[in-house]
Amino acid sequence: AGATAKELGVSLSDIVNSTADFARLGYSLTESADLSKVATVYKNVADGIDIGTATSDIVSAMKAFSISTEDAMSVADMYNEVGNNFAISSAGIGQALTRSAASLQAAGNSLSESIALVTAGNEILQDPETMGTALKVISLRIRGASADLENMGESTDDLCDSTSKLRAEIKALSGVDIMLDEETFKSTYQILKEISAVYNDLTGV
Repeated sequence: AGATAKELGVSLSDIVNSTADFARLGYSLTESADLSKVATVYKNVADGIDIGTATSDIVSAMKAFSISTEDAMSVADMYNEVGNNFAISSAGIGQALTRSAASLQAAGNSLSESIALVTAGNEILQDPETMGTALKVISLRIRGASADLENMGESTDDLCDSTSKLRAEIKALSGVDIMLDEETFKSTYQILKEISAVYNDLTGV
């Protein structure tokens, strides 16, 4: 821990606390030490977050998208790359995905697609936390996940009572099919991308 703290220019307590947090999640001591480096690198590039938040953000992405310890640095790299080139910070991506990663993954989105949705939406909203919640709600509504929506305090009164009805409604309004086949939804990313191509031609209704 001391060597890592010196190497990355952070406090010893940050490394120890992050390592302990990962260990409590079931990672081995070696894995936890490696992951604490990832969280620390992310903290350093994210600006303004503490090591606890950095650890939580990395864990959310890893758990949701089944990312191995060996590939964990790719999460920090993606957050940093997008944060350097688009109108969202690395910390903002982490905030948004902490709220939405599990739902977006369940809806068939990859980590890259999820980051893209967060980044595009945040250009308008300039509020990563709200964007993360919005994407979670959108992905749940498309899939008709009424129990999850109710647990969030969201109204389900206007939720379609079947996937086939929602599929028919969206296709009639936009020409976009939300399903790959009778059993499989397209990813939220693919659905929104296809709708975006016809969005300017849609009526107010």
